[in-house]
Amino acid sequence: MLQHTSIGSGPPIVLLPSMLGSIDAEWRPYMKTIADLGYTVIAIDWPGHAKSEMTKSFTFRVLVEELDALFKHLKTEPAVIFGYSMGGYAALHYALKNPTRVLAIWMHGTKFYWSGEEAENTAAELDMEWQQENKPERLEKLRAIHGDNLDTLMPWLAKMVVNLPDTGLTPFELEDFKIPVLVSVGDRDDLIPVNEAYDLYDSLPNAQMAVFADTNHPLQSVRDHVFVPVLKDFLNRLD
Repeated sequence: MLQHTSIGSGPPIVLLPSMLGSIDAEWRPYMKTIADLGYTVIAIDWPGHAKSEMTKSFTFRVLVEELDALFKHLKTEPAVIFGYSMGGYAALHYALKNPTRVLAIWMHGTKFYWSGEEAENTAAELDMEWQQENKPERLEKLRAIHGDNLDTLMPWLAKMVVNLPDTGLTPFELEDFKIPVLVSVGDRDDLIPVNEAYDLYDSLPNAQMAVFADTNHPLQSVRDHVFVPVLKDFLNRLD
């Protein structure tokens, strides 16, 4: 079972972290803000991340199965899902398989379109030796968050990423996607260009888009006074 934590009361909002992210590293600062709007906020850690046990493999199929097991365990009514980066991509996967369990999706800083070169470059940076040589401080932080699971997790993530150009979702699969989706991106995101986020928005039949000014890729760069009005507007449109 995925490790999770929840606060608040009301309809459920489920928070999904990025690849190598965690509840504490990404979503913790936003949980009370969201809960205070009248929601039960449920944040999860992916398999092998933080305190969640590692599964036998790490694929989007596994993530969908793990999320579904958690939803059934918690007996959640249809939920709004907020996914950051890979979390947004996983939210789409989950909703395509379980449309009746998802009320809406907000995906922020999510890369949907992957070229072979982009996937190979990202996968190369998930190599432990590369991390040790080029980003030792980041590797130390990741080790502090994920512990010994990191040695198993990183190769699985690299394999998953390098296969995205061939096995990932396509705009064709989104043509009949009726669930409301908010696509947001920072105007200074060095991973997802604004025009790429717009292409994703344009591929979704029932989508909204928000561009956050002076904001780069890390979720922590999204400021409350920008985040909250967009959040309120998105949730109000679901009523």
